[in-house]
Amino acid sequence: MQINQFRYLVALAKERHFGRAAASLGISQSALSQALRQFERHFGVPIVQRHQGGFHGFTREGEAVLALARQFIADHDRLLNTNWEDPDAHLTGTLRIALSPVAMTITSLLTAPFAAKHPGVKLSVLCKTMPEIERGLKEFEYDIGVTYLDGLTLGGLRPYALYEEAYYLLIPRDHPLSARKSIDWKEVGMLPLCLLSPHLHNRIIIDRILESVGIVPQAVIETNCSLGLFAHMRTGNWLTVVPHSYFYLLGDWVSIRSIPIVNPSETATIGIVIHEREPLMPAVRAFVEIAQQTGVGKQLDRYRA
Repeated sequence: MQINQFRYLVALAKERHFGRAAASLGISQSALSQALRQFERHFGVPIVQRHQGGFHGFTREGEAVLALARQFIADHDRLLNTNWEDPDAHLTGTLRIALSPVAMTITSLLTAPFAAKHPGVKLSVLCKTMPEIERGLKEFEYDIGVTYLDGLTLGGLRPYALYEEAYYLLIPRDHPLSARKSIDWKEVGMLPLCLLSPHLHNRIIIDRILESVGIVPQAVIETNCSLGLFAHMRTGNWLTVVPHSYFYLLGDWVSIRSIPIVNPSETATIGIVIHEREPLMPAVRAFVEIAQQTGVGKQLDRYRA
């Protein structure tokens, strides 16, 4: 078996369609079909479920072979980018990092010190939901995830805490509430809010807190983009709730006021997640070590209101 044949199988799992998988690989659909049948002959079991010539998923045996293919490709690429004289020096290759939307605000606090020490590594930074991050790590699509640690549902993942996320009400500086030193969650729940979409974990946390104080969670405007929160808040017609990590991007914007939300004073842990396997890819191990040394939590505390 050749490495490209394993990549064919992974491409099909990603595209879920023979034609799209072949196009993504730059080969003909007949070449892809031939490679898949060679897989089936090699392992002596049916791998792909077909119906009227179309893709209908993988068989039970196919899922096992697919898992093998993903791990084989990950190990192959790790070895290909290894400096055998000194595995920890002059790292090369690509490090694929998937972050939850709220963690995108602090990306450079992690990537900048890593890139300074390992300029030979190309960084691919993607914004993904928590389920996408978990699935991508398990399927070797990503090397590192940065997300909420309390929301992980899949086993086989190794977490590293970075900081505790606290919550603030964000308002225009000329808003009637701008003189407040703090505000209760119950009062926040009565305001016209623009919040992140309900399927995002930050919104799930906010809804859970509001429910704990007897408020039915609702938002006048919902968006899956943090820029949408800021844009609507700036009009003065809507307010928003953000984690304190957002202040790293907001900086000293004089037109914005942030108010700590209390009663209850809730936090959530943001951290790094990697696949639980040994040996670790040298770039992954280096990224985790540098992130832990950086002290992201202390850096973010400097930007609190």
